Amino acid sequence: MKVLLLGANGQLGSDIRRLWHDRALELACATRADADVTDGDAVRSLVERVQPNVVINTTAFHNLPAAENDPETCFRVNVVGGWNVARAAEACGAAVVQISTDYVFDGTKRTPYFESDTRRAVNIYGAAKIATEDVVAQANPAALVVRVSGLYGLAGSAGKGGNFVETMLRLAGEGKPIRVVADQVTAPTNTAEVAEALLPLVRAGARGTMHLAATEGCSWHAFAAAIFEISGKGADLQAVTSAEFGAPLERPMYSVLGTTRAPALGNWRAGLERYFRERAAAQPA
Repeated sequence: MKVLLLGANGQLGSDIRRLWHDRALELACATRADADVTDGDAVRSLVERVQPNVVINTTAFHNLPAAENDPETCFRVNVVGGWNVARAAEACGAAVVQISTDYVFDGTKRTPYFESDTRRAVNIYGAAKIATEDVVAQANPAALVVRVSGLYGLAGSAGKGGNFVETMLRLAGEGKPIRVVADQVTAPTNTAEVAEALLPLVRAGARGTMHLAATEGCSWHAFAAAIFEISGKGADLQAVTSAEFGAPLERPMYSVLGTTRAPALGNWRAGLERYFRERAAAQPA
């Protein structure tokens, strides 16, 4: 089986490259320099050249404040990009795997969201990802949509200038008070866990929609507290409400993902502990 991975230098893409060890699988890695997903001709040319059995699209415009200010770019990268990838894969006889998000839900349920739950976005990014899911499924009948939640990985996130873990560690090093919202509950997920869970699904030719996210939820404040506890970093961590924080856009207040279709991942804390072990191992001696 040959798999074409788009966004191979991102957080999830980097962990797929690092952790997928399967002699029966050939992984072809591509970045924006190889083909910008918004350029349909470039995507089609790349897919035709590689001739994959599966195309995995991990690319996304996911800077939320930027998406609110520039919805056109957000929709072009996510929706048009997803459409281009799915259509190019279908023309080549390949399946497509599209990465999506917990932000397709509005957060009013207060219990885990499952694959069959009704989608309703509360911001531009979430709306774009709903549309992405729909156009990908329309363009390619052999589509697998994988929703993830609160991703953080060793590679960081180019669109956000790092990840939440590294941001907390940096702020702790500055010695200033750190205000983190305590009323938004999600399931922060290590991209290594997603990468490992995705491999058997791709091998098996999974289709439809599946959730791959850490089990159990926590507030961003609780997640930050765990970061400082595990790292041993002292920090002046303060819990605030979303209103007190003054975020520039609305976010789901509860976006924990459950699943009835995919193997459940481990607890969010276990994923965070793994992150610190692998982070330490990756540091130069």
